[in-house]
Amino acid sequence: MIRLTFFICSLIFSITQACYGLEVTFRPSATVEGVSVSLADVADFDVQSDLSQALGSQIISPSPPPGQEILIQTGNLRQYLAGTLSIPASVEWNGPETIRIHRKGTTVGPEKIQSIIAEFLQKRRKDLPEAEIHFKPASLPLPFILPSGNLTWEVVPSNPGILSSTSISLIFSVDGHVRKNIAIAGHIEALAPVAVAATSIQRGDIMTLEHIQVLPRNIAENSSPCLDPGDIIGKKINRNIKEGSVIERTWVDTPPMVARGQMVKILLNKGAMHLATTGIANMNGTKDQVIRVQNINSKKLIYCRVTAPGIVEVQL
Repeated sequence: MIRLTFFICSLIFSITQACYGLEVTFRPSATVEGVSVSLADVADFDVQSDLSQALGSQIISPSPPPGQEILIQTGNLRQYLAGTLSIPASVEWNGPETIRIHRKGTTVGPEKIQSIIAEFLQKRRKDLPEAEIHFKPASLPLPFILPSGNLTWEVVPSNPGILSSTSISLIFSVDGHVRKNIAIAGHIEALAPVAVAATSIQRGDIMTLEHIQVLPRNIAENSSPCLDPGDIIGKKINRNIKEGSVIERTWVDTPPMVARGQMVKILLNKGAMHLATTGIANMNGTKDQVIRVQNINSKKLIYCRVTAPGIVEVQL
């Protein structure tokens, strides 16, 4: 009989605790990451139960923008919950009158932006000339804050050739969703030692070492700057060049290895067969260019590849 009485008392006590013994204590401040604030983000529960779990899951406010704060009055919050939920009157509410809620975020400032662009240029080195390459912004955006999460970005120069770009766009995504898109005006600076005209050069002149000095210059605005003076020495200039100008490779003509009307040696190499004869070039030709050559013996026109000055090879 005593055991039965004890069991009944224990059962009644446990039911009473399960139904009524919940105490909710608001915190003075809280930090969130998502787009909304739940009661569990800003309050503690003295016991874990179905009631505390359900209350904790209630959305009580949108989150502030990333990096910013909002204030919530707990009195207003209690009235809101009481008006929308059937909360037992015995639930006890404690804590401050005001809760300060801060939302986490990732700050992106000028230093980060410059490092992103520098990293992009470094990865594209194989597509760019040998030079010291930097992006010079006209101005940088003020720091901004993005939501917390996996931050990624895409860099898009205004010109696919990169060097002639007048702006660079950055597209920032968090957890795969685009959150910020900015365009930064500026220019690319590519410093490299190049061939510069040491004096004025006239069209038709043959390029010599006296015409050239090698100086560091920004080659971003040049289409085909000459990085190796040896590539243009001995070649004919096809335009007037002012002193101090960066010399473009297209400003010189490469003399043909074979001239039209020139007597040439024709070679035929196939396996173990090696034959040679003579012919007359029907057109000018530079190295590896295929030209027409007339065989002196047969008088036939054949196609040959220029391999060296005065020497061509039959194309089979």
